[in-house]
Amino acid sequence: MLLCGFAFAQNPQAKLAFEVASIKPGPPGDMMQLFQSGKVFYAVDDSTANIGSYSLHALIVGAFQVPDDQVVQPGWTNDVRFDIHAKLPAGGKKEQVPEMMQTLLAERFGLIVHHDQKVLPVYLMTVPKDGPKFRESTADETARGCDGGFHKVCGQTTMEGLADMLTRFGKVSAPGALDRPVIDATGLAGKYDFVFDSGRRGAVLGEPQPAPAADVDVVGYADALKALGLRLEPAKHTFDILVVDHVERAPTEN
Repeated sequence: MLLCGFAFAQNPQAKLAFEVASIKPGPPGDMMQLFQSGKVFYAVDDSTANIGSYSLHALIVGAFQVPDDQVVQPGWTNDVRFDIHAKLPAGGKKEQVPEMMQTLLAERFGLIVHHDQKVLPVYLMTVPKDGPKFRESTADETARGCDGGFHKVCGQTTMEGLADMLTRFGKVSAPGALDRPVIDATGLAGKYDFVFDSGRRGAVLGEPQPAPAADVDVVGYADALKALGLRLEPAKHTFDILVVDHVERAPTEN
């Protein structure tokens, strides 16, 4: 049996696995159409794990709980998709599904991985002497998270959550929006309420906004953070990288 991940190699008794699992090729078609038709899904509880039309790449990322851009694996893993229906063992918890998925990928796809480290450019989100310009949250937990487009109203939000949001913006926004991950270095450990306005400079709040263009860039994000009493500082950071050494295109039989 092939084992993946340092935890398995060092302590085989700790290995978690599904009681039974069925793996079938995912349906063909455009991913957007599959999403719209409800064929792409991830439904997990303490008894079953049902995953629809996930790429092998996404399965590996989810199994090891690492950011997508911190996994080095063959490009073709984005091209093969699978439906997985699995039963958790008695006493299993949904929080254990990622580790069970690691076992599944090792046993059925022959997955072998190792960890490496890589120094990458980042932005550190810090607090200058005159910040921050917001207070700890007084809202209840139902107000948690950020809602809205470029004008986001955030409640019960941590600084780590804000940094993660900025990193996601950089992955999906206009070219040049944010060219590197953002790491929380504020030292602020609470939960906060604030408004984060990353819209076009000069736009009137509340009015419809056109699609983002090149002027929604790192300077715009810096301005939005400055309004909150925060700033971005270029830096270097060492990340843990998951490297896929071997994986098969197709699983062994159910």
